[in-house]
Amino acid sequence: MIEYRLPQGAAERRAQAAAVVKAVTSLMPVVLAVVLLRRLGHAPNGWFWAVVAFLVALVAVRALVGYGTARRRLAALKVTVDDASIRVDGPRDGWSIPRDRVARIVEIDGSLGGVRVESVPDPRSGVVFVVDVPRGGAGWADVRAAVEQWRPIERRSRRGPAVRLLVGALVVGGIFFLPFLLDDFVARSKIVAAGLVAATWIAMRLALRGR
Repeated sequence: MIEYRLPQGAAERRAQAAAVVKAVTSLMPVVLAVVLLRRLGHAPNGWFWAVVAFLVALVAVRALVGYGTARRRLAALKVTVDDASIRVDGPRDGWSIPRDRVARIVEIDGSLGGVRVESVPDPRSGVVFVVDVPRGGAGWADVRAAVEQWRPIERRSRRGPAVRLLVGALVVGGIFFLPFLLDDFVARSKIVAAGLVAATWIAMRLALRGR
């Protein structure tokens, strides 16, 4: 039997990365609103900036709460593997997947990746049970080797937090500079400028979407 736990330091790093990415993604609509208003010729007033300050504070509080929740959940995570099943236990509950009910096993690349074991749908409820084994613990390679004997492991790349934040920064740069660059071509059309910002917002959402 293999028992796996995530070290405290690795749990904290994962929780911090998740909190930062969620906070930055949540603040992007605020940035877009400011840029869009200015491009349409409307100067934000005091009430607008008060709302912005409130939203920033709300995102910061949510990030702190999310960090604490994720850190506690990862620190309490325990994965147990034997010849017949894999089981995960968390702060409140746990579940297991029998070996003969494993539908697929996916390895997610990157330092914040890991192995995901998915069950076939439950015949009564249709629920698919998932056991995520994050990379970072000393016994992670043993867990991977054990489940690899059950069925072939699929591989999937993962955009790390740094890459996702870099993509977001590049898109935000495009929000600020692209409308100015194209002013002469769109004849200072407010509608076209708004369309450019909206299109950039869609591109940003797709770029920052978790995989």
